Amino acid sequence: MKRKDDLLLQNVGGQDLLVPLGSKVLDMNGMVVLNPTGRYIWELLAEDRSLEDLVTAVVARFKVGADRAGADVRTFVDDLSRKGWIDI
Repeated sequence: MKRKDDLLLQNVGGQDLLVPLGSKVLDMNGMVVLNPTGRYIWELLAEDRSLEDLVTAVVARFKVGADRAGADVRTFVDDLSRKGWIDI
């Protein structure tokens, strides 16, 4: 899976925001705030990654258990997919 190019990650006032570009501006009502884990996953999705790749990276970076990381990453990726922000 890989992120689409019509969203831009910006840090504004210490918060990481996904800002819509182009036609996405009409689809979204504002911006989306990312926590540090969400930002890290979004950055990883600049390249094609599997779910397993993302979980392994989150476990290593944030020192969390694989079960917890797997559930959180799956939830986040499912949300991005429903919104049409990533290609699976």
